[in-house]
Amino acid sequence: MTTTQPTADVVDSPVDWGAFTTEEIHAAMRGAYTELDAREEDAPTDGVLHRSIQLEETLRAATPLQYRYAGLLKDAFEREPLRDCVNLPQGKTAFRDATDFLAKTHGIRANEAASRLRLAASLTPARVTDVERKDDVGETHLPILSRFQGQVHPGKLTSALSMLDEIDRNAEAAGRDETFRTKLRQLTEKDLAEKIEHTTPEEFSRYVSQRKKDLLASIDPPEGNFIQAHTNMMYDVRRIGPVRGNKNAIGYEMVVDPECDEILQTYLMGRTNPRGKDDRDTDLDTRSRGHRRMAALCDALKFVTANLDKTGFRGASGAHAQMLVLIDYPTLLDGLRREIGDHLPEISAAQRDRLLATLAKDRENTRPGSTGTHLAEVPGDTNGTHPPPDTPPSTIRLGDNVISLPPPKTTSIDDILDDDNLDRLHPRISQGVYTPYFPPDILLRMHCDVGVTPVTLTGNQQVLSVGTAVRHFREHIRRAIQARDRGCAVPGCHVPASLCEIHHVQPWSRGGATSTDNGVMLCSHHHAAIHAQALKITKVDGEFRFILHPLIDPDQQPRVNYFFQT
Repeated sequence: MTTTQPTADVVDSPVDWGAFTTEEIHAAMRGAYTELDAREEDAPTDGVLHRSIQLEETLRAATPLQYRYAGLLKDAFEREPLRDCVNLPQGKTAFRDATDFLAKTHGIRANEAASRLRLAASLTPARVTDVERKDDVGETHLPILSRFQGQVHPGKLTSALSMLDEIDRNAEAAGRDETFRTKLRQLTEKDLAEKIEHTTPEEFSRYVSQRKKDLLASIDPPEGNFIQAHTNMMYDVRRIGPVRGNKNAIGYEMVVDPECDEILQTYLMGRTNPRGKDDRDTDLDTRSRGHRRMAALCDALKFVTANLDKTGFRGASGAHAQMLVLIDYPTLLDGLRREIGDHLPEISAAQRDRLLATLAKDRENTRPGSTGTHLAEVPGDTNGTHPPPDTPPSTIRLGDNVISLPPPKTTSIDDILDDDNLDRLHPRISQGVYTPYFPPDILLRMHCDVGVTPVTLTGNQQVLSVGTAVRHFREHIRRAIQARDRGCAVPGCHVPASLCEIHHVQPWSRGGATSTDNGVMLCSHHHAAIHAQALKITKVDGEFRFILHPLIDPDQQPRVNYFFQT
């Protein structure tokens, strides 16, 4: 990209910036962007490329100041005597750490906030208030790369920094001393600086990846005599994600020790050996070897999951680890209707609905303390296979109350074109807490093999359940709350349910029920924040909502966490 050099005669006279407050300078910059936008024509004109490059360079020139602010905010958050600078109390706050503080107050993603803090620690001079920095005050950890702040794409600097950090960690694990590591860092930094300016982000990323492999190989000891600390650095089990965009093919990467390798090989070879079949099994297995090995590993993990309650392994809050697969009540009801329709096509849709209601009522009446949850009678045609399109929404009866349910979810856009919103469009008819999609056939197979917890929700994520007069949440209530919230319910938090605790919204000691209506999933940080009065919770239209810190939400409006609900 061509760099536009500023000239001394851009303005007739120097600007006396000291005469302006910080707020006035920022207002002037925003006004300048608005004016530039107003000047631009609706069609391309001469100089449009030059003006676009100027804007890109102007915006990029602000990144060194961003990194500096990030470092200062980190110091203010982590040193309690300095928290008055950012209007935070000492002790527990609504923010988990400096990264969370920067992300939530600036409205950016957590990984971007973490990246800014890493760049601040390496590319800005050490501050007296940053006690974690090993550099002397005023010194920069990476002085050569720091000169490219505001000149190159921030992604390039992030790639370079990540590579240098990984090389240094591996060199330390390999037993190399500080002198060796410092020289290696300086040599590598110089090499990267020679490539960072005149390459595209893609080219530089590829160069960094290859150079990292070469350097890691050079650090490895001769003849493979790794020390244990260096070996421990290599162990990993990592979820890569969908392979080539296929949501039914999820890639993983594993690095295991010899014991795990022996166990895996023994099990996989035994399960996939054609000679291990029973003589009566004459069916030809047409699956590929890789497919068979994946299925064998899945069978082993399903067996482990189904028997976790017998091992003493426990999850958050002392609860046994659970596997949940979620499907909302209207969609489940629609699926059952279609299933019965396929098996009993000779009877009318109205008769099938009455049969389904009878089965549901009979099942509920067999449970102790049942409130009699069952389907209310839904009118339909007398001869058709399914209820007509204008059939009213499904209803269920909960005790003496009849609850109306919205139409079921669908994967077809054609089904919802006449609806008021897109809530019914759902590409994941059934889903897990971690896996966004389960095909229906897999869901049915898991129900047989693993013991999937059946939790039904109404269309607005309300659980159909009854509270109990005990302090600790019993297993069936815990599963229902986990299925409803699926993770920490505080807006902006991404901690999954398996790592969360259940909080009594109305304290049990003050008469609060141990029920789904009074329980909410919270991570340990936000659970402590609630008890420290750093976070407020309320209920609006039967839904738990949170009033966040004024630095995040100046309007102090009750808000919902949509991360796990989409």
